[in-house]
Amino acid sequence: MNSKTILELDKKRAYDINLNALINFEEATGKSLMKMKAGDEFSLKDIRALLWAGLNEFEEISLEEAGSLVNIHNIEKVSKKIMEVYENAIPEAKGSEGVKNKSRPVG
Repeated sequence: MNSKTILELDKKRAYDINLNALINFEEATGKSLMKMKAGDEFSLKDIRALLWAGLNEFEEISLEEAGSLVNIHNIEKVSKKIMEVYENAIPEAKGSEGVKNKSRPVG
């Protein structure tokens, strides 16, 4: 699945959640997106870190700079968009309670 998208922030910015972004998020928060379950809450710090991790794949940006791109007027729209990208990047995150590694039948 393609997880790349364009976010409308201060300008159009490329955004992607790939392996590097997942690792950057984990290092910034101490949380593994691969272990999160459907229904787990994302704090504001988590949302900022996920935004930063995906933007940082295309341009060098700090956590604080990423956070300054979101305000009271666009936080709902931006949060919804990055969560859609997250769900596309990690399909198990959508509706599979407690699944850490999806087993696939062999043969």
